[in-house]
Amino acid sequence: MRIAVCVKWVPAISRIRLDPETKRLVREDVPSELNAYDVLAVNRAVELKATLGGRVDVYTMGPPEARRGLVRCLAMGADDAYHLNDFAFAGADTLATSRALALALERNGYDLVLFGNNSVDAETGQVGPEVAEMLGIPQVTAVSRLEVSADGAVRAERALENGTEVVEGTLRMLISVVEGVAPDTSPPREEVRAAEEREITELTAAMLAGDVSQFGAAGSPTWVSEVRQIESSREGRLITEGNPAEMAREAVAALAERGALNTEGDAGSTADAAADAPRAGDGPELWVVAEADESGLRPVTFEMLAAAQPVADALSGRVAAFVIGGEEIAGHAAALGEAGADVVMVASGSGLSAYSTAAYTAVLTEAIAEHQPFAVLLPSTPNGRDLAARASARLGLGLTGDCIGLDVDDSGLAQLKPAFGGNIVAPIYSRTLPNMATVRPGIFSALRPNPARNVPVTTVSAAVARGDGPTRVEFRAAPDDDAASLDKARVVLCVGMGVGGPDRIPDLDELRSLLGADLICTRDVVEAGWMPRQRQVGLTGRSIAPRLYVGIGVRGDFNHAVGIQRAGTVLAVNGDRRAAFFRGQSDVGVVADWQEFVPALVEELRRHRNGGR
Repeated sequence: MRIAVCVKWVPAISRIRLDPETKRLVREDVPSELNAYDVLAVNRAVELKATLGGRVDVYTMGPPEARRGLVRCLAMGADDAYHLNDFAFAGADTLATSRALALALERNGYDLVLFGNNSVDAETGQVGPEVAEMLGIPQVTAVSRLEVSADGAVRAERALENGTEVVEGTLRMLISVVEGVAPDTSPPREEVRAAEEREITELTAAMLAGDVSQFGAAGSPTWVSEVRQIESSREGRLITEGNPAEMAREAVAALAERGALNTEGDAGSTADAAADAPRAGDGPELWVVAEADESGLRPVTFEMLAAAQPVADALSGRVAAFVIGGEEIAGHAAALGEAGADVVMVASGSGLSAYSTAAYTAVLTEAIAEHQPFAVLLPSTPNGRDLAARASARLGLGLTGDCIGLDVDDSGLAQLKPAFGGNIVAPIYSRTLPNMATVRPGIFSALRPNPARNVPVTTVSAAVARGDGPTRVEFRAAPDDDAASLDKARVVLCVGMGVGGPDRIPDLDELRSLLGADLICTRDVVEAGWMPRQRQVGLTGRSIAPRLYVGIGVRGDFNHAVGIQRAGTVLAVNGDRRAAFFRGQSDVGVVADWQEFVPALVEELRRHRNGGR
């Protein structure tokens, strides 16, 4: 079996900063490393080779120093390495990058192509699906477990936000992987030194195609006008002195002063209501592609409808909710209209009840080609990213991933995208129409439903080829399937590695019960196997908007903090004064041993609840 793995040599995101004068990223003296998800992909490829035979080739596109990443891959067990190294590739967005990689991969004809699900610098998760579309092969993304048999049968488990989906198919196929698919191991130093002497094949743009203008910045449908550093608006109050009881008293007083302990407003909503009357249908249309799961419409659907409102107003256009699913999906039309859609477009059919990349891509791209909307918004969820990237590649459109803001200016639709762990935000523009973007859940506030709205519902053709891609054979809800409630959680308690181990998490139960808090965690905690992925919050997890966030033993790095941008108040408890949470990422910070502080906090919260007695 021939396996290819595409990897990326990335800067360490914690060391990237923005020069306030030049507005450029400062990368000098910033170390680089092999993208973490790509390490897992290479390790799984080598495991499969050991079991099934064959060979593993690795590919990367980047400047000369990216060769170091290929050297590590060879040391890990890859057989050959290919470096797309040419100034013509510079400035490529995901579509131009995918085009170059697809042409390089086509030269050798692989049975299986592996990608890390996303890179830690750009975080888009787009290149894998776009390459799959250009190669004309099926894809499966967010794969946490992968089995391939000698006859070419593939069984993969996808890590979704509410559980695990099992799909089956046959080679040829492209797979994007996440944590769990293989061990996160590095090669010994002696293997790396030996690999440095091995030959690496360099590929130039002219070796891939006669027209090199399809690569790099010239071949990219999206462009960046500038980069901006996110400035924290957190209060930054730090408590460092006193015994645990005194520190707890000061912390609770600070929380009460901010209204973070007031539960009276939790049952209602302060959001604006959707307008009484839908907009007329004369102007440009902004499509919101709704997402539903076993529990109904996902909250991110309503957040996207709210995000689209000011854009529609600025363009004198209207907002259309586009919903794909089984026959039952039409039942969501009323809720979509009440939440701000001016028209609901329904594409339903018996073969669309469960999400399928092939079927949903066919339905969506056919509709876009026919109706030509101004913009298409999809959720930045595992399925939303999967669909958006495949559809954009099929239509040759620019795509902005993980959008956290939308604006209309003289250059068009500005789609604000975070990068480098959320430390940097870049306004992305597209040279193609429609504009396409995936929108990060938990960033926008949904409108309050307005039952007075009565919007038209139109039927969209779903009679398109379904394709021969992998099929869903099983769905397993997360062990604690109430993780879906995190979208609406009002208080959360976050576990970080500083807690010390999974056996210490129950020590937080009393505090969690007293606050009525949902339990969440950081990516490191998930990777350590302490808690399920569905409870991970951050850049590669979910975003939430609680009234109160309490972090215990959490460093508060940007890649986690970006997931709690809309938290009302952030309380951080950590024994390390150098923790990132204490550098403007929290409202109230307590520098203390959590095992001493938390019992005192519990007692002080009880006293506060009893009126100070």
